[in-house]
Amino acid sequence: MEELFYKNLIGLFPLYERVKSAMLLLENFDEQREMYVAPINQLRSALDHIFNAAIAKEVENCDYELKEAKEHLIRAGYDALELFAGSCGASVCSKLNPYDTETLTNVFPEYFTEVKPKISEIQQIVAQLRMGRKIDSDDTFFSSLDLITDLITINTKVDKRIPALQNYSDIKVKEKKRERFWQYGIGSIIALVFTALGAFLTWLLTK
Repeated sequence: MEELFYKNLIGLFPLYERVKSAMLLLENFDEQREMYVAPINQLRSALDHIFNAAIAKEVENCDYELKEAKEHLIRAGYDALELFAGSCGASVCSKLNPYDTETLTNVFPEYFTEVKPKISEIQQIVAQLRMGRKIDSDDTFFSSLDLITDLITINTKVDKRIPALQNYSDIKVKEKKRERFWQYGIGSIIALVFTALGAFLTWLLTK
């Protein structure tokens, strides 16, 4: 009985490792830890079932408790994955929010054609996987974690474009200042000329 318990428990370790990795990645995108409740609750439930399995007297009860633990581990993983997808998408939007459409179009056009649609696609896939998760299939869950790699790649791509976006934005600001300066300067000069001309004409008429 004890040997069977440890054998099945060790079998859950690869799943736990992947779930833990997903939660650690989520931690990097959620510094205030506001999104941790759902996956942590699932981990707590998994731990409860593991301890119940440890003290089970019957093989059937032990198997049932470990199966329930596995189910909660997978739920924790899907919860973390969905939260990570949402958090990563919000992070990308936050980084690009300071830049207007013109700047993004000229410096980072693939944001509209590739990055933004890809983030939305991944978020929809993750939500669908979570709603229709297959508890008995480790492969389904493990393959879904590949989406994390895609999100990290997207986030890195955005980070690399920030310097160019900022540079373009700074140039635009300088150009607008220069335009305002010339507009103001030329306007002032014209106003002075007309004032002087008016004064001169007035002087001629009163002479």
